[in-house]
Amino acid sequence: MWAWPLQIGTGVAAVGAIGALWTRRYLLARVLAAAQITLILLGWGAAQYPYLVEPNITIADAAAPAVTLRLLLIALGAGALLLFPSLFFLYRVFKGPDVFSLGLRGKPMEQREEARHASDT
Repeated sequence: MWAWPLQIGTGVAAVGAIGALWTRRYLLARVLAAAQITLILLGWGAAQYPYLVEPNITIADAAAPAVTLRLLLIALGAGALLLFPSLFFLYRVFKGPDVFSLGLRGKPMEQREEARHASDT
């Protein structure tokens, strides 16, 4: 039921990403590429639902016990609390303060590329 709309959305995101690359809108192309991957995975899951391995194993049959899933969720949350600040610090140290600005601060991308190529020669 949901597989076809998700596949159409995937195609629209792919064409949009190609168009964004063609017009040199790189941030939009990245967002559309991420949307395309997300829609591909959602479409695959929707096409398989309710089976994981047809015809014997459903998603509900393959799930771990509720206690295990709760403990896994707690462990993932604790890991994220440790990992994300560390990655933020790492990027700030080695890539500089503009790494999280998404290219919106400073010189436009084309000027940065030209300056880099000029310094190479």
